[in-house]
Amino acid sequence: MQQDVFIGSEPTSLPFEIRYEGGDAESHKIEMAALAESLDGFSRVYAVVGHFVATGEYAKQMQALCTRAFAHEPQAKCFSVGGALAWASSSGIFQGLAAAVFGAVLSYVYSRNTGSREEMKHLRELFERQLGFNHEISERMMDTVDRLADALKPSVKKSVAPIGQTCDRIDLYSGGAKSRSIDGADKDAILSEKETQILPEKEYSVIISEMDRMKRTCKVSFTGPDSEENTEEDGTLRRFLCEITDPVATLDDNPYLKGFASGKPVDIKAKAVMREGLIVKLFISDAR
Repeated sequence: MQQDVFIGSEPTSLPFEIRYEGGDAESHKIEMAALAESLDGFSRVYAVVGHFVATGEYAKQMQALCTRAFAHEPQAKCFSVGGALAWASSSGIFQGLAAAVFGAVLSYVYSRNTGSREEMKHLRELFERQLGFNHEISERMMDTVDRLADALKPSVKKSVAPIGQTCDRIDLYSGGAKSRSIDGADKDAILSEKETQILPEKEYSVIISEMDRMKRTCKVSFTGPDSEENTEEDGTLRRFLCEITDPVATLDDNPYLKGFASGKPVDIKAKAVMREGLIVKLFISDAR
């Protein structure tokens, strides 16, 4: 395996930013306990991924890592924490592409922990096409990243603690570029002990049968054919929980309340959480 040096042609640190969006964060504040848990999780995720970028290896113990994650003084936006990764070692294998590899691996860690396999293709292409690694080396790299992504699951769970509690989503930036956006659907999948799949955002037509305006949650059923398991044991249409991230839901006159009151179908945009072949939850971002 080639052992090129990326630090020397690049800075010895990589700037990053963690942005907490929506909820309390809109007022440039965040609940402290949730923030502390989140940063505890991110600190390990960033240090472990940074160590891989520096060495191509996965290290389990914090004492063995050659990377440290530092926080900088926050600036008022949504609620953000800026910082930088600092490498203690000057040897690495990703010459000229440390920032790109870090962002790709970071995104993959969260994708793997949500059950998504889409990022695997992008990461493999980065290794083979941009870095020129042969198939054998790329497979070895992917195996290492898989192992560190699985081992980081406890830290990944901690990092998403504020979502749904004091913010709506977390956006991750590294080297000035956005690496990943993590929302309620992702958190639900990360915390689930069952195999979970997150479907891309799409349009659905639903009937809202229950509504909690304060919590911005509701229960819905599909208006069209659902599946062979379309009904509950009592013969009623199968219903499932939804979380509404659309800020319109806080207004007095909104399509969710109208749909609930009238019993008429509502067209929504949502990400679906699917387990064992069935949609079990929707995260709604828009309605008309």
